[in-house]
Amino acid sequence: METKIKLIRGVFLLLVGVFMVLQPVEIGEGATDTDQVTLQLSVNQTIAIDCDGLTPVNIGSLTPGTPVYNSTTCTTTTNADAGYDLKVQRDDADTTMDLIGTPATNITDKTAWDPTAGAGNGNAATWSGTGLAFGVYASTATKNTTWWGTGTACDDANNKYAGFPTAYATIMDHDAYSASSTTTSVCYKVDVPGTQPSGSYDGTITYQAVSKP
Repeated sequence: METKIKLIRGVFLLLVGVFMVLQPVEIGEGATDTDQVTLQLSVNQTIAIDCDGLTPVNIGSLTPGTPVYNSTTCTTTTNADAGYDLKVQRDDADTTMDLIGTPATNITDKTAWDPTAGAGNGNAATWSGTGLAFGVYASTATKNTTWWGTGTACDDANNKYAGFPTAYATIMDHDAYSASSTTTSVCYKVDVPGTQPSGSYDGTITYQAVSKP
């Protein structure tokens, strides 16, 4: 009997031991840590300008006393957040247009454009007299009507005109980001006195688009 009791006690202790071994062991929560990384990137400014594909502009066949005119539209594409300036200069230090084959024979330019004149109001004026001049008559960027008047077409009587400068001068100042291309349209207007030698004249001007930092 005593042996039987010992056997039962042994089996019981064995079962208790197995039970204790099979019980799940609780493991403490794992340690964590974080570290934040800042990503930085600089996007470079880009700018491109196309003034009617640099196609020659035929201003017309001029009879002295009757002005003729034509225009150029410059398309500018830039990602500059602060916008851009459109500038122009004539490429001949003497005058813009010369008689072909006779450079000393010129068409007189109007007074050269100066955006700083008149306390920043510029020195363009409504058309009168003779000479070669230009004016901005439209822009999907920014048209300064104080500079160029309120005209909306190339030969609008409300346009203002000035001669081409010999160094780049701003003709359109755009102070905002534009997601798409913008255009600026420039009118050329010319008349000559009756004493102007006949013949074909030409000359070049250069536009420059400058992004703002």
